[in-house]
Amino acid sequence: MSIALLITAVALQAAAAVGALWRGAWARGLLAGGVVAQGAALASRGLAIGAFPVTSKLESFAALGLALALVALASWRGERHYTVPFVLLAACTSAAALLFPQAVRYPPPLMQTIWYPLHVPLAFGAYALWAAAAAAALAWWRDRDGAWLARLDRFALQGFGLWSLSMICGGIWGVVAWGAYFLWDPKVIWSVLLWLHYASFLHLRLTPSLAGRAWVRPALAGLGLVWVAVAYVGTAFFFGGSSHAF
Repeated sequence: MSIALLITAVALQAAAAVGALWRGAWARGLLAGGVVAQGAALASRGLAIGAFPVTSKLESFAALGLALALVALASWRGERHYTVPFVLLAACTSAAALLFPQAVRYPPPLMQTIWYPLHVPLAFGAYALWAAAAAAALAWWRDRDGAWLARLDRFALQGFGLWSLSMICGGIWGVVAWGAYFLWDPKVIWSVLLWLHYASFLHLRLTPSLAGRAWVRPALAGLGLVWVAVAYVGTAFFFGGSSHAF
């Protein structure tokens, strides 16, 4: 991976967050430049290893940062109370990639299947959409504008759809790699818990008795981002015995 490109992407994302703070019209262009630089960095890594570039923690954090930046760019409306924290999260995630070893790591045989490049991007897309839902929740807590609830619901629903597809692809990949759809693996268990959390979110959203309690969905969206952090970071660093390397 071109570390120079990744550093450039982080700098552009951070600058975009600052620009969004002051509602600069150029901030979105900076974020778009960061997306291009980060995409090029990951593409160069993929060409170097001859495989989908999410084989190490460096690549994983860079890919998640790219997913966050893409969703931030696609959902950009100029509202700083939504955009600034979301873009900062993308920049911090991308910057975290620089903390890990840069050595090229070639994928083992279990990653050499079509289900691997299907499962991982779908999961990262869901993470990014749920982060967008949490950012919309943060904006709602400040403005109490019902429009934020509509955006929050949309992001949460889209993320749930991608996550469900990711779990299906992951289960098939599990059969190919380990001979089982489900393993008592920390990341697999937390993935199921995360699915249940957002399934509950969608159920509560349609519960008539909660119609007058607008705070419930923003609270669940914020809590969901905590569960995402546990599922993605916690299981990789604090729970031992996971079959997932990232």
